[in-house]
Amino acid sequence: MADNKDVLARRVEEACLNGWPALKTVWLDGWLLRFSHGYTKRANSISLLWPGARQPGEQIRSAEAFYTHHGLPTIFRLSSVSSQDIGTALDEAGYGPGEDESCVLYRDLAAAPPYGEHGVAFVQPSLDDSWFEAHARLQKFSPATAAHARALFGAVAVPAGYAVSPAEDGRPAALAFGAAHDGIVCINAVATDPAFRRRGHAYNAVSALLAWARDEQGAKGACLPVVAGNDAGRSLYRSLAFSTEISRYSYRRKVA
Repeated sequence: MADNKDVLARRVEEACLNGWPALKTVWLDGWLLRFSHGYTKRANSISLLWPGARQPGEQIRSAEAFYTHHGLPTIFRLSSVSSQDIGTALDEAGYGPGEDESCVLYRDLAAAPPYGEHGVAFVQPSLDDSWFEAHARLQKFSPATAAHARALFGAVAVPAGYAVSPAEDGRPAALAFGAAHDGIVCINAVATDPAFRRRGHAYNAVSALLAWARDEQGAKGACLPVVAGNDAGRSLYRSLAFSTEISRYSYRRKVA
């Protein structure tokens, strides 16, 4: 029987998949194939949720055919949550080494979530043009990428909140997005306007989402992914009590 940490890790993985969905998905013998016109690796990669009946090499070739059909590179998202190890099969199939190693951090929301000290952030219950336009500007999206990103946010099927920490002049200084599923809120898309960095705005935006998730969605925990080498991001999240690393994942892509 899985211990409590393993059960929690699987619940967090599920919350992350639902909180950052794909525009199209295919189930293939225990693997989840996700397609979103190339916008973000997470929404355009393969997650191994449980071992299938096929041999890994055969399964890899079947998955590659789907990505070729969609005009996308075949990318595997390999998580420590998965019980299936296909590293050798990927080596033999010509996949490169792991890249973009990321940590999934977790915190309990039983204690009162922290609140910012530099202003008041607020959470919108739906995606509107002002939030998305600010997000697209901070991320420097091209028109095509903005269209794909807007569609991905529109594909979220669980309760979602869109946080804004405004500057003194009313401009969005920092943004964050959260989606709540099965008692866990997954935080994504945290971004700060360079003109307002180091003023606590990202802290405020995430804090507002934690409060929204706990008070309005009944969430008991919160999770978020962060690139393992992102020292600034990890420092921010430590200050927000994300002290437990629940899992790690990295990507492997087919070498041309």
